[in-house]
Amino acid sequence: MPFMKLNERSENILDFIVRDYVRTAFPVSSERINKKVSLGVSPATIRNTMLELDKGGFLEQLHTSAGRIPTDKGYRYFIQNLMRLKEPQADIRRSMDEIFSRSGEIFEELNSAVSRHLRLFSAIFLENENRFFKHGLSEVLKEPEFMEQGRAVNFVDLTEHLENMVSGIFQRKNKNYNEPDFIIEEFGMAGMFFEDEDWGRFVMISLGPRRMNYEKAGSVLKYAKRQKQYG
Repeated sequence: MPFMKLNERSENILDFIVRDYVRTAFPVSSERINKKVSLGVSPATIRNTMLELDKGGFLEQLHTSAGRIPTDKGYRYFIQNLMRLKEPQADIRRSMDEIFSRSGEIFEELNSAVSRHLRLFSAIFLENENRFFKHGLSEVLKEPEFMEQGRAVNFVDLTEHLENMVSGIFQRKNKNYNEPDFIIEEFGMAGMFFEDEDWGRFVMISLGPRRMNYEKAGSVLKYAKRQKQYG
């Protein structure tokens, strides 16, 4: 469901907070925003805008003395209104182009290349063969969110039971066939549906902490879809 549009200043501040938190994993303070972003407003106005975003459910403050981090609602607003999918970096484009140019089965190497580039857990599910390819679990578990044992256990359990997530992507594919699908819950997910003459229907998924880089993951999956369709 689309959100009510925020004003430009609120969008600029939310955009910076999401991107900065994705990069650093540290809550973002008003002082950091004032230092890094040219908004043309006073520090007090930045603080008041952050408070409004907090009250609107887009940000949360984990500790009294800390800055803010995005909520699920904040991430969803970012994905729907602020995120811009673009060409992935040259190294992953070259890797995927080379893999897609081959004959025979490509999914093991394709999934491994995507996982390494995104530093996320990645999976490909082939519907015709009812088979998963999975990579990157040990790498993504190095993220600071997974220092909490219970969260790490939940994530591992999710990677071992992806059937419902895959089923949801198959069911939603007709909404926007050429765009990635995103889920933000306890963890983050970017997924893409494919339909191929040789391999039938399959899904690519990238999973990580809720703080994962949705823009980067979505850009890679969209590029893969375009290359698989049109070469």
